[in-house]
Amino acid sequence: MKRSAAFTLLFATLYCCFSYFAGAGEPPPAAGPATVYFSKEISPAKLKALYGKLDFKPSGKLGVKVHFGEKGNTNYIPPTLLKNLVKELKGTFVETNTLYGGSRGDTKSHLATAKAHGWTYAPIDILDADGEKSVAYKGKYFTRVVIGRNMDNYGSFLVISHFKGHSSAGFGGAIKNLAMGFGSPAGKKAQHSGQFPRIRGSKCVKCGLCRTECPVNAIDEAITVDEKKCTGCGKCAEICPYKAIESSQKATGGVAFQEKIAEYAKGVTDGRKLTYINFLMNISAACDCRSGAPKPFMGDVGILASADPVALDQASYDLVNKASGRDDTFEHESGISGIPCMAYAEKIGLGTRKYKLVELK
Repeated sequence: MKRSAAFTLLFATLYCCFSYFAGAGEPPPAAGPATVYFSKEISPAKLKALYGKLDFKPSGKLGVKVHFGEKGNTNYIPPTLLKNLVKELKGTFVETNTLYGGSRGDTKSHLATAKAHGWTYAPIDILDADGEKSVAYKGKYFTRVVIGRNMDNYGSFLVISHFKGHSSAGFGGAIKNLAMGFGSPAGKKAQHSGQFPRIRGSKCVKCGLCRTECPVNAIDEAITVDEKKCTGCGKCAEICPYKAIESSQKATGGVAFQEKIAEYAKGVTDGRKLTYINFLMNISAACDCRSGAPKPFMGDVGILASADPVALDQASYDLVNKASGRDDTFEHESGISGIPCMAYAEKIGLGTRKYKLVELK
């Protein structure tokens, strides 16, 4: 009888293992909801308190992943909010250069922009300044992720994200900060592949802003796009004041860009030690990459922190919806729902969308 029970247990264990490896490398579902800590008050003291709740113990050199903000943008996180915590942790600000050029398209101008915006109280490391490296990853879209070479110099990362809208992804938070933020320009291009701008003739007034701002001169005077030149960076859609340009997935379907972001985030985090904080403030319909900062469409919500980037983004998304009174605020503001990105991120094991919100009083 005991032998039979032992055999049954062994068979069940082997079956579960086989099922896991046969499932395209996807891990089993999370056992329960992740904890997300929340403060309505946005201040250095509350940021420090939230970080303390994470019980995160950095190992080795700590990289603090932030977005310095494009030149001309004023919506990025005020660096003074992070100063006390980052200095206490002896962290180094880390970023990668952009795909589309601009004031952060090369290391020299990127550092100048960061310093001009007030990120001066800690060292800054542009992770791809010394080149890039490939890391193997098996997914639906990628067999590798391409990151800044200097990422390997760090034992742990604190990922601090400004939660806001995005014209192609619907929203930008922890997941996008991982994928685009750690991806080198080649990695960013891989995520954008297959994505091209579509001009809405009924809305376009041919002001020419997209043409003058295109970093690769892919738009002509007639406002038509040369797909051989276009990198799919999405900057034209971000800056169009008439919402006359949308990003369309020519080759891979409507939600492919969001799923690619999720896969890159998974590839970036595998085998690394990270924790996450989102700032829900200055929330506009566009990314901090946009030089002309659009006006925030709602008031500040607070700061959230979690060890799980998917739960963190889902909780942030839900709180924005609650504050705005809409079912899907970002879909309303940008025309793109961010739900597919979080759903796919959960499916591939980046984290869980289930969470328990714990508010700090």
